[in-house]
Amino acid sequence: MLAVMGSDIRVEPAENASAVPVALSPVVAGVDGSELAVRAAYWAAVEADARQAPVHLVHIATRDEVGVEGMEVLLATRQAVLDRWSRTSQRPAPVIEPQVLVGDPAVRLEELSATAALLVVGDTQAGPLAGILHGSVAATLAGASRCPVALIRPLHNAASAVGPVLVAVEDTVSAEQTLPAAFRVAATHHSSLLVADLRHRAVATDDLDALINRYREQFATVTTQCATVAGDRHTALERLSAAAQLLVIARDEHHRWRAHLNPMLHLALHHTHCPVLVVPQGGRAATGSEHLGRHRTTTVG
Repeated sequence: MLAVMGSDIRVEPAENASAVPVALSPVVAGVDGSELAVRAAYWAAVEADARQAPVHLVHIATRDEVGVEGMEVLLATRQAVLDRWSRTSQRPAPVIEPQVLVGDPAVRLEELSATAALLVVGDTQAGPLAGILHGSVAATLAGASRCPVALIRPLHNAASAVGPVLVAVEDTVSAEQTLPAAFRVAATHHSSLLVADLRHRAVATDDLDALINRYREQFATVTTQCATVAGDRHTALERLSAAAQLLVIARDEHHRWRAHLNPMLHLALHHTHCPVLVVPQGGRAATGSEHLGRHRTTTVG
């Protein structure tokens, strides 16, 4: 059923969708009608299923766009996700709620991130020129989202579809934020985990091993390896990410709104091709083990 709320339009959940407590923070997926947006929406549904949370499919309409057209895009995307779900799982799909909002996409999605568990968007602008292209919603959200944000990119190669989840660790603070998120997404997607230790050797301690062992106990199904980077960190991250299905990296809050000033995050956004999960330091990370037992096999491909 269509419901009109001021300038916004939403659809009430389908009757055959599984019931989910409304108090759970949703997984929000930005949708624009592209094939990449469908992949992002399905990825969001997998994450929502692990959390037993709803998915909010959101289309941001411009002032001169007809809201009904945006809703048609959302309904088509939801159906595509449900069709793929029915082919890959025997469990009911999570609740998927379409909603059309009006305004600037980056601004409206950043607003939604304040109450979301995870924000998922398609990103087509990976590459050296992405940093100078004005108006990249994905890059803006990477620097501004108040919750973790997943940037889903076109499949770069067949190996990356089944490759490991890669997590970049620059210091103890980033490790404490990114490791639980990386373990969780690796468990959800039935992937191995590769920890890239990018810390300077002069200040490295054994704290990282202790953190890894702590989460190994919580996520026993995740096979973990650690790669210590002794040379150029940028070159190593580019090489390791080439076969990864996802790169997890922290956002230093000193660089919020100005992600290009954080060298490693800039590299992740503009010089790697795999999907990227950006975790804000000090924010709401994807932590805990409450989702264990609801993993399903899937990839971001």
